[in-house]
Amino acid sequence: MKELELMLLNMWSECGIKEIYKYKNRIKAFKEPLTNIELFYDLTYRLFSDVEDIADHEDSCPKEYKVSVNALIQSRSRA
Repeated sequence: MKELELMLLNMWSECGIKEIYKYKNRIKAFKEPLTNIELFYDLTYRLFSDVEDIADHEDSCPKEYKVSVNALIQSRSRA
């Protein structure tokens, strides 16, 4: 699964996506002003487990839980 995550992250990075967030197991691009750009829908509920799902937190917003794509790439490259 880590290989698939790394491939997706590299593809998103190449397309200029710098930050992502997770909402109900959907990976979305974070851009301000916030637009709904869905990148990936994880039907397995197992991918990107290190990205907090904002749906699990009452009164949360994407800005609080956004994650750097480059940081995720680096963490997967070391593993």
